[in-house]
Amino acid sequence: MRAICKIALTAVVGFVLTVGIASHGNAQQPTRSVGRQLVGTWLVVSAVNTRPDGTRFDALGGNDKGILMLDRTGHFSQVVMGDARRKIVSNNRLEGTPEENKSIVAGTLALYGTYSVDAAGRTLTFHVERSSFPNWDGADQKRTMTLAGDELKLSNAGASGGGTADLTWHRAK
Repeated sequence: MRAICKIALTAVVGFVLTVGIASHGNAQQPTRSVGRQLVGTWLVVSAVNTRPDGTRFDALGGNDKGILMLDRTGHFSQVVMGDARRKIVSNNRLEGTPEENKSIVAGTLALYGTYSVDAAGRTLTFHVERSSFPNWDGADQKRTMTLAGDELKLSNAGASGGGTADLTWHRAK
């Protein structure tokens, strides 16, 4: 009889531990799920910049095109370019005129590094290693995030061109 009680008690304890561990894993699931949903390649659909006075402007010159890549190991790369860029007449990027070089800087934003996700706070933080805007090198750039299927909206309250930047991305297919 004692042996049967020990077996029954062991089974019950094992069951309780299994349920507890499974419940804990499920409680953590939303964070991992959002992180997994973000992994992939995203293309810019729209970029809206707003000055503190509420007026909108094209920070990169309009007609923005860009790509955001988020990998499963937590690395990211983002490049967005607009029509402010002008071709360099000499066809040598090291021999651009001051005006040509200024247009390239005004029309390009690139950054890379690692990222983290706070699903509860609905934020995506880029831990920037390097950026074409050197003020962001080594900085954390927090974005408010909305993710719905294949659409990702990121809002940056401290945009590199001043004001706020709201970018909408669609998953690349």
